[in-house]
Amino acid sequence: MAQEQEKLSVLLVEDNEDDVLIAQRAFKEFKVISEVNVARDGQEALDMLYASGKYTGQVALRPSIILLDITLPLMDGLAVLKKLKADPLLRGIPTIMLTTSSRHEDIVRSYEGGAASYITKPSSLAEFLELARKFEMYWVSVSKLPL
Repeated sequence: MAQEQEKLSVLLVEDNEDDVLIAQRAFKEFKVISEVNVARDGQEALDMLYASGKYTGQVALRPSIILLDITLPLMDGLAVLKKLKADPLLRGIPTIMLTTSSRHEDIVRSYEGGAASYITKPSSLAEFLELARKFEMYWVSVSKLPL
């Protein structure tokens, strides 16, 4: 099946409830995103990906793309990114930093850690909808994913 017809699953690692709701609403507008799983902290994201902790006994999550905030409780996004990129089973999943930080140091550390992209979070639903449209266009029509 051609990638343009594939449905993408997203793991959103975000602790801010407003940002989660905006992201879910924005992605719901587009038919290519089939599933948005949400982890509220870095450790929960790893537990979902490894089927550990409260996810023991479940199938390990293998999303098409990971959207990862930097500032998270328990384990920050840069530490999660480091673990993902050190694991041969997970390193191929494109990980996009989606954060409020526009600090040069965070951008550099993210790319050095293996992030596929770095995006500063939009502040309104309209801006997030536009971001979601561009996200869909790029990750489905332009870029090829190892689905």
